[in-house]
Amino acid sequence: MNKTVSGVILAAGPSTRFGSDLPKQLAEISGESLVSRVVRRALSSRLSEVIVVVGYEAARVRAAIGEQPVSVIENRAFAEGQSTSVRAGLTRADARAAAVMFLPVDQPDLSVAVIDALIEVYLHTSGAIVVPSYRGERGAPVLIDRSLFAELEVLEGDAGGRQIFSRHEDQIIDLPLTTADPLRDVDRMEDLKRYSE
Repeated sequence: MNKTVSGVILAAGPSTRFGSDLPKQLAEISGESLVSRVVRRALSSRLSEVIVVVGYEAARVRAAIGEQPVSVIENRAFAEGQSTSVRAGLTRADARAAAVMFLPVDQPDLSVAVIDALIEVYLHTSGAIVVPSYRGERGAPVLIDRSLFAELEVLEGDAGGRQIFSRHEDQIIDLPLTTADPLRDVDRMEDLKRYSE
């Protein structure tokens, strides 16, 4: 069977810590918004499809995505936490997908290589969860096998798929990275100053 992995980009949050009237999803690096940046890289990867979950400032985030060939779903319950976006993304994922990878919108250095490496590990191991790590610290994106979707569908609160980690520690495969860069996120406006590509 040809296993496929759907990609769900989580771009619905209000980014309250960002400290700007501009939604974090629309913050730019070298003239490209964070949401467009992750969409472009996801589309260049081995993901079989790319779904973007929008919510806060949905119309502006959709506009930033432009004509890129993705499926956009609006999460009107985004204020209730990231779990609502995980559930929304799952509803749009291809019913034939073997797994879903949840990608954050705020990791500017997340590369196609890391996305593809996570898929490769999933395809060649028995892990139901595959996650990148650096020196023992786990980050995102997180790839989760269909066997665990039922647990994702009942998530609540502001945490995403990590809520189920403790129940499936023996099924988690770590992908060790040689640098922390792909895992670094943009939480605040000053974090953008690191990027001067």
